[in-house]
Amino acid sequence: MIMTTMDRYLSVRLLATLAKSLLALAVFYILIDLLAHRSAAIERNDVPWAVVMRYYLASTPRIITDYAAPFAMLVSALLVLGDTAQNNESTAALACGVSLRRFVRMPICLALLFAVGLFATQETIGVAAARTAVNIEQDYFASGGDLERKPVSWASLSGKWTCHILKFNQAALSGEGVLLYSIQPEIHIQVEAERIFWDAQRGEWLLERGHWREFDPKTGDSLLPYAQTRITQRPAPFTETPEELFALEQPPETLAAGELKTSIARAAARNMPIGKYLMRYYTKYSQPALSFVMIWLAIPFAMRLRRGGLAISFGASIAVAVAYVVAYFTSVGLGQMGRLDPFMAAWLPNILFFSGGVYLLWRTPT
Repeated sequence: MIMTTMDRYLSVRLLATLAKSLLALAVFYILIDLLAHRSAAIERNDVPWAVVMRYYLASTPRIITDYAAPFAMLVSALLVLGDTAQNNESTAALACGVSLRRFVRMPICLALLFAVGLFATQETIGVAAARTAVNIEQDYFASGGDLERKPVSWASLSGKWTCHILKFNQAALSGEGVLLYSIQPEIHIQVEAERIFWDAQRGEWLLERGHWREFDPKTGDSLLPYAQTRITQRPAPFTETPEELFALEQPPETLAAGELKTSIARAAARNMPIGKYLMRYYTKYSQPALSFVMIWLAIPFAMRLRRGGLAISFGASIAVAVAYVVAYFTSVGLGQMGRLDPFMAAWLPNILFFSGGVYLLWRTPT
């Protein structure tokens, strides 16, 4: 594709406006989050401002990819292309025989490259930065955080085991009040232990101070075991690692798409409900693609701008943004309730807005 003077002119203006819009929206989001959500925790925990700045610096890639980017593209395209319509630059180009599709070819290509770049950033820099932000949040902002001991249950473990732990410290990977059982046609096994913990050197879970009881299923109501062993310390009878057991509890932004897909497959193998996690997986692709969708909405709006300039551009941006947010949360809500397939729940707003943008562009007078 040969880049003409017109293409360079639109590219430079669009990229410059996009950079300014991204910066403005990211700063605006950070200020709102700081004042509305973090200020109380900062004051309560006496968090140093250097840590606060490091937290928001680590959060910036997620803020841009998940929130600022699509609307920055929408605002930028409306401003730049709307300005060409107001100054009759687009009219002059069309009068010289340049088709509307040719006129907007470069902005569309830039939006596509921008969407691909967002996905690449999300999968590399974004994942690493998100993990840093989550660690800072747990260390400085959370009240209790991972130190709180909560009950956990793991079903469909290897060897057909189920494990219930009354109090579990995820940070230390240890728990108290352990009950395991395995029900098979030939034997029923029940294990009770005071403590379970992960031994990183041995790469296995260890049980301490308990009993291993085996029951004969043919005895009917009899509760007398025909085999009982006291446990001082012994390996737990399942092989899953902490990464496998807790992968789906990590925020999706801290996992690359491939890692999240692997975790979902492991959860599915253990018969865990995976609908909402599948939706988060598909969102990793649909969210960056939204920036490409927005350019198709911006073009027909911008080509119709003749008066109002900046005010109309921002008015149209807000209207489209509100419409998208309503469509997105409606779709996600239906997906979480199981009324909509996870793939459709993640992609439906994009499909609707892209179809609407293409239709409006087709109906745009030239």
